[in-house]
Amino acid sequence: MPTFRPRSAMLTASIGLLAASIGDDARGQHFQMPESVSRDTSIPVAHPSGMLPRSSTSFGAATGDGWLYVLGGYTGPPHDYYREAQCNDFFRINMHDPSHVEYLPHDQKIQSCSLETHDGRVFRIGGMIARNSRDEAQALDSIDEVLVFDCDAKAWYPMPSLPERRSSHDSAMAGSRIVVAGGWGMDHEADKRFWHDDVLVLDVENPDEGWRSIPAPFQRRALATTAIDDRTVAVIGGLSAERKMSASLDLLDVDTGEWSTGPAYPGIAFGLAAETRNGRVVASGADGKVFDWGPGETSWRHIGSLTFPRFFHQMAVTTDDDVMFVGGISRGLRPAHLETLDPDDTREVATVRHLTIPAPIASKNRQGMFMHDGRIYLFGGNNSTGQHDFEPENFLDESYRLSLANLEWEEFEPFPHQRQTIQTAMSAADGQMFALGGFGHDGEVARTWTEGYRYDRKRDEWMDDAPNLPIPRSQFGLAEHDGTLWVFGGLDYDPRRASDDRFRHVTEVVSASIADGDEEFGYDGVNLTEPRRAFGGAVLDGSYYLVNGMRENFQIVDSAERFDFETGEFTSIASPTRPRLSGQLVPLNGRLYYAGGSSPKEGGGFEPNPSLEVYDPATDRWSVVMDEIPVTPTHLRMMPYRGRILLFSSHVDEGGKVDLVFVDPGSTGMSAMMEDSNAFATEIDERD
Repeated sequence: MPTFRPRSAMLTASIGLLAASIGDDARGQHFQMPESVSRDTSIPVAHPSGMLPRSSTSFGAATGDGWLYVLGGYTGPPHDYYREAQCNDFFRINMHDPSHVEYLPHDQKIQSCSLETHDGRVFRIGGMIARNSRDEAQALDSIDEVLVFDCDAKAWYPMPSLPERRSSHDSAMAGSRIVVAGGWGMDHEADKRFWHDDVLVLDVENPDEGWRSIPAPFQRRALATTAIDDRTVAVIGGLSAERKMSASLDLLDVDTGEWSTGPAYPGIAFGLAAETRNGRVVASGADGKVFDWGPGETSWRHIGSLTFPRFFHQMAVTTDDDVMFVGGISRGLRPAHLETLDPDDTREVATVRHLTIPAPIASKNRQGMFMHDGRIYLFGGNNSTGQHDFEPENFLDESYRLSLANLEWEEFEPFPHQRQTIQTAMSAADGQMFALGGFGHDGEVARTWTEGYRYDRKRDEWMDDAPNLPIPRSQFGLAEHDGTLWVFGGLDYDPRRASDDRFRHVTEVVSASIADGDEEFGYDGVNLTEPRRAFGGAVLDGSYYLVNGMRENFQIVDSAERFDFETGEFTSIASPTRPRLSGQLVPLNGRLYYAGGSSPKEGGGFEPNPSLEVYDPATDRWSVVMDEIPVTPTHLRMMPYRGRILLFSSHVDEGGKVDLVFVDPGSTGMSAMMEDSNAFATEIDERD
């Protein structure tokens, strides 16, 4: 399928390592998605804070004098290495302002090198070079080369080479000494690969003394190292020569050459990254969890989670003493987002990160939408920002998905019809995607429809084996619970009927089992307590919540209620202070968040409602989280994503752009305060 890429090559979504087996250079790794973030409010989630100019894996990175230096890397298919996909990139990112990037001279394509900084210099150590092109047999060589870049002279100079070739290693700077640990040596001409069993030390203030070898109690690669102080280096995890993932924490006294051990790393320790912050080791792996450990302690602490889990990435400590996560890969996607985590963050205020990105979609609003595996699936919709533009050419069948990790768009199979206001639901058990009903033109009039479809992701096909609605509906609520689809409220509109019968508000609640894929919707005598369409609806803890909406004669519904799936009964709940039409309701961390749509205004009519509210079922109370979200509320879409709320809007007159807003509602979700919403507001141009 065609792919649409923004100029800043971007980032990844999620993964977890089940097992790792090595064939040719780590082939055969098996992964599954990490669990979704369930917020322990005492543990912060990292937030997007900038973008890489190009996202890659297996690159070198180091910090110095307020800069993050990045060198080399790989952008091609995992485990299928070739020269064209290796990078000669060398740039530095200003850690005070991540939007400020400077490119530096470097002309060699390389990956798997390590990078260290000291006294205004950047050291490049070892690495791997693909001698083959894309269509040739793989020919990979580790190298022994060590170079130093003088940041003032902007020039490279040679340093003493490593005693042997080394790649898939890591290094640390202990005082003025580079310490190189782990890795292997690949020689394609000799057709051999050997694992290193020593640690190398070079004092960059006395390079003529050469490299000193210290025997290591392990043979591992794809590990992480960090210097705790000027003489102690921690070596964490990796893959052993026996092709088993290690969770070991080995500690080297560089002065004496003696080794000791610490507690095993509790997360996924293959391809992880590590850094030292305030004397404590901080590490993260493919499961998206962040842990830290201090010398003398018997266990690691879980101190945070990533929005975009990744491995074969790098970490850095910023000038503000936060931890930054850079690059990497997850399920074949490379995150372009720089993520920043403050492990000491216990704020209760909401924080916001706003991105405006280019988009190939023609739809402006009312698209069908799914969220799966870090991707937003959009299909159908209307190409006008007008309220009632319902000519045949306004309805669309286009289908695109957006990877949140790298912000790349990809087409998928068009929807079977040109429709808008299609309602969607996903099976919690197996992720099946269902799309029902909606509003579209039949060649003569625009009206509501009954058809139901299931999207098969593996086949990239819309299947007609989903249940059809008993009668046409749009603006209804669709929910999945325990293998059953439920339909609430909505509108049956047909302009061919008599003028007083065109708008039929449907109150019958119907349900259909989707376990076998062939059952139809049935009516068991359950009805809404009052007509309701264009309302906020969401499933939480065995109940479906219905908030506000519209009833007959275009009257606002100012009530809210909860439907118990087990008993089939409705119960009234508190309603927000200002009722909404077409509001979005989503569950997150045991609460319901409500945003978008419009509310009645003084003097009649409606006006956009810019606030974000939260409902706590335990207290039956609503509170304002934010007085004003940073995008237009009209036709806003909202969804939970890894511990935070994601707002999406394509409802802009200017074509070719959409807004994405990541909102962390705070540890309580009840504060009306908001940290600077412009902390990360960026517009990304289309790649030339």
